[in-house]
Amino acid sequence: MKSMFQIVVAAAFAAALTACGGGSNKTPTTVVIVQPAYKVTDTVVGTGTVAATGDLVTINLVGYLYDASKADFKGAKVESSVDTGKPAAPFTLGVGNVVTGWDQTITGMKIGGKRTAILPANLAFGPNARTEVKVNGITYAAIPANTPLVYDFELVDVTKGIIPVVVPPPTTLTSVDVVVGSGTAAASGKTLTVNYTLYLYDGSKPNLRGNLIDTTVGKTPFEFPLGVGKVIAGWDQGLVGMLAGGTRTLTIPPSLGYGSVAQGNIPANSTLIFDVQLVTVK
Repeated sequence: MKSMFQIVVAAAFAAALTACGGGSNKTPTTVVIVQPAYKVTDTVVGTGTVAATGDLVTINLVGYLYDASKADFKGAKVESSVDTGKPAAPFTLGVGNVVTGWDQTITGMKIGGKRTAILPANLAFGPNARTEVKVNGITYAAIPANTPLVYDFELVDVTKGIIPVVVPPPTTLTSVDVVVGSGTAAASGKTLTVNYTLYLYDGSKPNLRGNLIDTTVGKTPFEFPLGVGKVIAGWDQGLVGMLAGGTRTLTIPPSLGYGSVAQGNIPANSTLIFDVQLVTVK
C-alpha cells in the first residue's frame, strides 16, 4: 500500500519547456522542482502506546501538495481519510508497505498524537505521478512527478508487533553435556553405540532447534567406530571424552557436517544440532 488511494503510476518524466516556430531549434529546459527539507511538527502529543517498527498501525491522514507560498505550506488536497469518515487501512510500520516518509514520521508517535510532516519527493512518491482522483464526489488534485507533499497524521491505534531475535549459528563446534555419564569414556578407535536426534539449526527458535530430520529413539541404536572417518567430523571430534550413559548436545557448523553438499532433507551449508545419548563404549 503506497497510499490510501490507488496510485496510478506514470512513467517518470522531465518537464520541459520548448519553443517552436520559424524553424528554429531550442534546447529544452528542464524544470527543477525545489525540494523542501524533511520536517516534522507535533501538534498534539499522544498519551498511548508508542508506534515502533513492526507494529500494525491505524492512522487518519490528510495529504496536500507542498506550496511554498502558503504559511502552512499546504496546497491542494491530494487525499484524506478524514473525508471518508474512517481511518486508512492498517499497515505494518517500517517494512516498506507505505512511502518512506510515512514510516519515518509515524515511528515514535503515541496513540492520540497528531503530527504534520513536510516530505520532499524522495520521501514521498519520487518520480511516480498520479492523476486527479475523485472519491465520493470529492476531487483530489493530481500529484506530478517529483512533487513534495505535506501530511497531517493522527495515530489512532497500535497493535504491537513481535520482532524475533535471531541467534546466528556458531562457526565452531560446540558441545554441552546435558547428562554426565558414569561409564567408559569414548575415545578414538573405540566402538560406540548411540541414540541420537538430529535437528536443523534455527536461530529464531528459543531452543535453536528447527526441523526434525532424523532420530534413532525408539529404533535400533547406531553403532560406529570413533575417530576413523566413518561419521561426520563433528561427531569424531565432539563425542571424544563422553562417558557411557551420558547425553550430549552437539552444534555442528557446516564445515564439520555435510558442508556444501545437500544430504536428503539436509540443505547444503546447514548447521546441525544433535542430541546424542551414549549407550555403550567397546
